[in-house]
Amino acid sequence: MGAIALTFSLIVFRIVAPNLKLQSVIIKNLKFNSSSSPPYLNMTFIAEIQIKNDNFGTFKFQNSSTSVFYNGTLIGTSGFLGGEVRGRETEIMNVTMKVSSNVWVNQTYLNSDLNSGLVKLRSYADFRGKVRVLKIARQSKVSVLDCTMNLNLTSKAIQDLLCEES
Repeated sequence: MGAIALTFSLIVFRIVAPNLKLQSVIIKNLKFNSSSSPPYLNMTFIAEIQIKNDNFGTFKFQNSSTSVFYNGTLIGTSGFLGGEVRGRETEIMNVTMKVSSNVWVNQTYLNSDLNSGLVKLRSYADFRGKVRVLKIARQSKVSVLDCTMNLNLTSKAIQDLLCEES
């Protein structure tokens, strides 16, 4: 009986951070110009994020945001409301943001990337919340999604999407 209780508690009460996955990115309203002074890049960035909760308890996460960077400079951000993912379930959320190069972007690099047809971007999101199992165990967890990708200006699509999850 003790072995069964121990096995049950090791399986059910083992709490891990939910897994985040960037399922897809859709680019809309892409506008860019390398000939203008300063060069610019504007678009609508739609990210589909999957949150997979492998725990037996519900993961309730706080309000958060997703950000897009070019060459280390923030060029877009979008907030989203907190929510929850029930135990052993997966939720999909779409995050839409306006992305725009600004005066702080290194114009030499942007001009070169626009002329090459590929713009390297980085997106980042973190979900902070608590997992609660059977109204007994509660533990704070943070899930981070950090991705690099190339925006192909010819096809107006994202390619070479590579994400680190932690």
